[in-house]
Amino acid sequence: MRAASLSGRRWHNREADPARVAALGAELRCHPVAATVFAAREVDERFFGAGIGDLLDPSSLLGLDLALERLRRARRDGEHVRLVTDYDVDGTTSCLILHAALDRLGGVTVSYHIPDRFKEGYGLSTQAVDQAIADGVHLLVTADIGVRDHVTVQRAHDAGIDVIVCDHHLPAGEAVPSAAVAVLCPPQPGCAYPNKALAACGVSLKLAGALLADDPRRAELLDSMLKLAAIGTVCDVVDLANAENRAIVTLGLRSLNRGPHSAGLAALLAVSGANVGEITAETLGWRIGPRINAAGRLADASAVVKLIRERDPAKALAQASLLDELNRERQDIQERLVETALQRVPTPLPAFVLVAGPEDEGFHRGVVGIVAAKVRERVNRPVAVVAILGELATGSVRSVPGVHATKALDSVAHLLHRHGGHAAAAGFTVSTARLGELAAALAAFVDAHGGDEALVAEEWIDAVVEPGMVDLRLIQDLARLEPTGKGNESARLVVRGVPTDIAVLTGRHVRFRLGSLRCIWWGGADRKDWLSGPREVLGRASVNTYNGRSEAQFVVDDLR
Repeated sequence: MRAASLSGRRWHNREADPARVAALGAELRCHPVAATVFAAREVDERFFGAGIGDLLDPSSLLGLDLALERLRRARRDGEHVRLVTDYDVDGTTSCLILHAALDRLGGVTVSYHIPDRFKEGYGLSTQAVDQAIADGVHLLVTADIGVRDHVTVQRAHDAGIDVIVCDHHLPAGEAVPSAAVAVLCPPQPGCAYPNKALAACGVSLKLAGALLADDPRRAELLDSMLKLAAIGTVCDVVDLANAENRAIVTLGLRSLNRGPHSAGLAALLAVSGANVGEITAETLGWRIGPRINAAGRLADASAVVKLIRERDPAKALAQASLLDELNRERQDIQERLVETALQRVPTPLPAFVLVAGPEDEGFHRGVVGIVAAKVRERVNRPVAVVAILGELATGSVRSVPGVHATKALDSVAHLLHRHGGHAAAAGFTVSTARLGELAAALAAFVDAHGGDEALVAEEWIDAVVEPGMVDLRLIQDLARLEPTGKGNESARLVVRGVPTDIAVLTGRHVRFRLGSLRCIWWGGADRKDWLSGPREVLGRASVNTYNGRSEAQFVVDDLR
């Protein structure tokens, strides 16, 4: 199955050994389609049993001993320790984990600073360091930022402030800040820690656990911290095929579904519609994460830290409701900008799409990344959406697997004021006058590094099934793959049939049936005409519950 789909993607079948399918079906007593999926992915009982035994010993984390020594000295001398973390979910959960550990350790004054996306931008800013100097801070601990901030780490050092960096954003071949007292970053050269895919909240969890090694309540405290680490790990889209990352999320979900929770976390779960006992990785990524991120996108991410640390239920609910309102506002801004951006996509399509506009035309800096991802889904090529702010412009890139976002920006670094990111997503600042030059240079980069072939999205299919095989038992068995996410996506199935009972919902979505199987295509209304004649439909099985009745449904991603 190699022909491109109607959206331009190339589908590939995973191969499953029939003997292995039969063995897994008997061993796990599972649906035959589930056994096919498990065999195709070459997973086994150990994969399904991720737990406490998969949490690695932090002692091999390079820089850990130096960090512990410096924090213990801070406790002994009664110093002022300031946490400076990113404004996204990974950063704010890292802040909360480290704050809880330092509170428990005692003996230090702890404060925190979450950078303002609009005034400071990403990273350890000069403003943050200067404020720490003015406030008499002795030690800065960064999380999810810092590893590339050589200049500001040196600035803090020169002012007599020590810096400990907890990060995971180190590109291959780059050095860590030499002026830091300690750098905890698994990908750095010389670090023997096996899990190079640990999120910053995971690095923070390792430091917190080591700091509380002798605490009689360590197990209880870590159980609480794992809730936050699970949220940060899922929302930062790190590898969930990795055993330790799976364990962090599995254990965190177990604790989230067991309770009890602090007033702040309980309020956040409530406004997110996350029911204790039913929380999954999808709940974290699609309900809780967006509300946390909304604060940093539109306002002040410090509100998230204040909320989770709040102990008064009434105050917590009021604060959580504000986050919920910000998220609704973010959704409205995002929807309007997606429509605007799609209208401005150049024709014919360049190899790298760049769409720009002034903030007063809806190009809000806080949502350009999400919008770039939505546009990328439609055009199947790397996309930059740029907010113009007078003489300067700020953009976010969301790329396709065949084009490394940061390498693309590296190739045009001479045009940029600053940039950074990873393979799938990156950000940059550029002079507005150079936007046309930048667009041409990025398209040229793609043309020189694979061209059209690099732009063909790849989809890996776990099984091809008939509509009648998708039932509630299959969905229950496939849930054994949880937690799902990057590297361990929900089972990808292809269902064959002729679409019938086609209906458009709220002007945006399409509902139809393949045989008796209910199918839903979110945002597919403008592609409804594709549903004619026999089709192979790519997507995932899920449960639709209405009026107390549950039935299997198929969530559509693509078709041919």
